[in-house]
Amino acid sequence: MLRRLALLTGLAALLAAGSAQGPRVVGGTAGFILPPDVQPSWSLDAVRAIEAWQVTQGDEEIVVAVIDSGIDRTIPALADRMWINPGEIADNNHDDDGNGYVDDVHGWDFRDGNPDPMVGTRLNWHGTFVAGILAAAFDQSTGVGGIAPRVRIMDLRFLDSRGLFYASDWPRLARAIDYAVDNGARVINISIYAKVQPPAYVHAAIQRATAHGVLVVGIAGNDGAPVGYFGCYPEVLTVAAVDRQGRPATFSNSGPQVDLAAPGVEVQSYYPGGSLRAGSGTSFAAPYVAGTAALMLSLDPELTPAEIVRALQASASDLGSAGRDTLTGYGLLNAAAAVGVGR
Repeated sequence: MLRRLALLTGLAALLAAGSAQGPRVVGGTAGFILPPDVQPSWSLDAVRAIEAWQVTQGDEEIVVAVIDSGIDRTIPALADRMWINPGEIADNNHDDDGNGYVDDVHGWDFRDGNPDPMVGTRLNWHGTFVAGILAAAFDQSTGVGGIAPRVRIMDLRFLDSRGLFYASDWPRLARAIDYAVDNGARVINISIYAKVQPPAYVHAAIQRATAHGVLVVGIAGNDGAPVGYFGCYPEVLTVAAVDRQGRPATFSNSGPQVDLAAPGVEVQSYYPGGSLRAGSGTSFAAPYVAGTAALMLSLDPELTPAEIVRALQASASDLGSAGRDTLTGYGLLNAAAAVGVGR
């Protein structure tokens, strides 16, 4: 607990420093890493992932865009899960598909303005960790894997090496959302928060995504406070965090915008370089939901965002007092029920 508080305090200090000098920090990641000796393996069981996989582990035609801090695709468990742009030829310095982005084979680095997040400024660990929860290949020896291990991940880097973004970055976020929509993503996972109200054009980009049939999954946030941006937008499927006992995480924000809860306390995933670590945060609850939505789309690609949201809410396992509440929404994500097991 002291280590977690120290890490949160450190992030708060970074935010304060950014506002005092240099670019004004307006948001960033919403998760914190734990020591490597913490080795939980409870989260996939909690959401009934193994039962869901009896129906589907996902379809490679379903693409989930991860707008985050970039993904270390050299990790074997993630290497073959990356989206490959079918219209682009790698490294020929030409925009083969005419989408305005040159050599965008796996996505785009909106931070550095190049096609490869692995090149340029150092990746923050957060995006890799999120991607692992979402779609890493399952490792039977460790019990670790993504909730949707056969879908594809589109890597859209937005955050800097500290896991932060700044007041000047709002256009980059809007472009990243539009890129995901224009290039075939069916789900967008945004495990980041904003501490100020985004410009209207960012909200409009999220609205465009929904209007084009793309589900946007976001986070409640980690302040133990009311849900903020982007989770307070009605178009965003907002996810809170619970621990292995199904209790709301002490840090998880709450409010009427919360739709679902998912594991977000000491969950295990991949760190850049390939080591397994444990982390906590609503950042890591969201990809369980995004991945389950991808499983549902793998079975029925015609599902609309509204239909997915209703099905996830209806299939959730109620927590706490009966019915929807401000801490866990409709309850704990139930991936098996969402794909038709045990309904």
